[in-house]
This record gives sequence, structure tokens and C-alpha cells, in this order.
Amino acid sequence: MKNKIDEIDERIIYCLRKNGRITMKELGDMVHLSGQAAKNRVEKLEDIGVLQKYTINIDCPVFGFKIHALIRLQMEKSNLSNYEKKLKNDRYRMIHCYQVTGEQCYVFDMAFLEIEDLHGFLKDIEEVGRCEVNLVLKNMQDFED
Repeated sequence: MKNKIDEIDERIIYCLRKNGRITMKELGDMVHLSGQAAKNRVEKLEDIGVLQKYTINIDCPVFGFKIHALIRLQMEKSNLSNYEKKLKNDRYRMIHCYQVTGEQCYVFDMAFLEIEDLHGFLKDIEEVGRCEVNLVLKNMQDFED
């Protein structure tokens, strides 16, 4: 895979990570290509699966979600699919869910309207397994700058 990506592709990826809404002309100017050449490169990166989707980052506090938590769930019973409805609620938002190495472990990146909503979520999910919670104190910027 690495040999299919050159230095220009890496600069394109960097630019799109910073701002996925730029025009192909702007992107081309940033990487010293024409707009059409930049578009062709982006399409190639999409075709080989490097660029998979375009998304946004939501500033949770501005959006009304005051509590940002990383929750590690070590399951003791059943599987997570039985509890998917509990993961969808108007009082909290699942930002990311990762299945990670370890004994049936998941890591949830979640936002909650109030601390009480976090407590309610933990109470709902405690029947699945043991949780470890870390509150996010500060959102650090990308380290690529």
C-alpha cells in the first residue's frame, strides 16, 4: 500500500485532514498541481481505500454536550449487539466506538448533556461488564502542525 502513495499524496491527505471542504483548485494550489490533477489524485486515494469518507468534528460543548468521556468496557456477559439500543439515546452521543485488544473490550468516545446522563449510561451498561471512565479535560489539537 505504501508504495502506491507518494509525497504529493501525503501532502494531499494532510491538507484534507486540516480542511476537507477546500476546493480542488485550492488543494491543487497547496500541493503545486492543477485543480484537475488534485481531483484525480483524490479519486485515486478514494479508489485504493486511503480516503474512505469525509466527516466533521463537532464541538460538543457548543452543541450542548458538556461532558466528554472515554469509557472502556470490559464485557463479562453476552455481547455488545444486545445492548445497542442502550447506546443510542438523546441524552448522550456516541462519537466513536472501538473494539480493542483484551478480554472483550470496547472503548467508547462519548458526549453527555449532563453528568447525570453519564451516571445513567453507566448504570444501564453495568449489567454488560465493568467500566473504566476517563473525563476529557481538554481537546488537544492535531500534532501534525
